[in-house]
Amino acid sequence: MSHAYREDLSWIHDLGFGDLARNAAELLLREFAGAGIDSGRVVDLGCGSGIFAEALSNAGFDVLGIDLSPAMIELARQRVPDAEFRCEPLLAAELPPSVAVAAIGEVFNYRFDESSSRPARQGLYGRIHGALQPGGIFLFDVAGPGRVPGDGHLHTCVDGGAWALLMRAEEDRTARRLTRCITSFRQAGELYRRDDECHELDLLPPDEVLDDLIGAGFATERLSAYYGDDLPAGLHGFLARRPADD
Repeated sequence: MSHAYREDLSWIHDLGFGDLARNAAELLLREFAGAGIDSGRVVDLGCGSGIFAEALSNAGFDVLGIDLSPAMIELARQRVPDAEFRCEPLLAAELPPSVAVAAIGEVFNYRFDESSSRPARQGLYGRIHGALQPGGIFLFDVAGPGRVPGDGHLHTCVDGGAWALLMRAEEDRTARRLTRCITSFRQAGELYRRDDECHELDLLPPDEVLDDLIGAGFATERLSAYYGDDLPAGLHGFLARRPADD
């Protein structure tokens, strides 16, 4: 858990990288409106700093957020004091009855949880299906092979003024593994403090994920965009439903 987004990277991610969660929340709210769903519980797996949870809470839904990072959970509690947040592994989380479950931002790819595996994800998909009410929605995305375009190597930097990031990403296409090493700088008084994190992700073929969702009983459609923006290269969205007659 010490590798799962420490204080400074969590703070920077909240400030500069929240659009995916905002767009996913808008998509889910529009799906609810089309289905006539205006209340109920939404479970936000890998809730991060609570950006997605805030949008659902503001729309009148009860939200349970779960994340491995204590720093992220602290930010989420500050942002959405009326929601419930738990700091624990996702794959073994107890899921209450819900109208929707979401996992936005490569949640199922990260290797922070040593129990992560295809059978563990299959088990979680089955428990999500069981927790959802008939007609309930499971919205999520996964990073697949090709997440780092070109030759599988990427170096980038982002300057946010009071913060900056240097990121090196390498994709091992044989092992289907992505490694991101991130150096963060956050202003503290007149100086900047530095922290370094390396994250490993398993890259999941989208057809394999689709097969697992069908095996769990979901009716599923693939997404190339959330509301407002196309998903970046190698990121695959899924909108799965528990059939209304199930």
